[in-house]
Amino acid sequence: MKLPTLFKQNSNKSYGYSPRYYNERKERIDRLKREKEASTADQSLFRTSGPKSFREDWRRQKSQVMEKNRRIRLAVIFVFLLLAFYTAVQMGGLDIIL
Repeated sequence: MKLPTLFKQNSNKSYGYSPRYYNERKERIDRLKREKEASTADQSLFRTSGPKSFREDWRRQKSQVMEKNRRIRLAVIFVFLLLAFYTAVQMGGLDIIL
């Protein structure tokens, strides 16, 4: 029979450990199957729906907008340089025959 006590006595703590078997060949085959499924899914006529396709669409659209902005910026710089060159020639800063 157990007598009552003021102090709590800790019991041994245990954990459930189950060793796992790693099969390298099976992992490699599974990885190759997943890659093959992914490549066939990319080649299908219908686009997959989900976060990945939305992300790709957003990136593609963002890159197109950035490319358009880059072209506009280049055109503005080119026009500005032409105007600066023309004014420099007109003011007599450059002695080039036009």
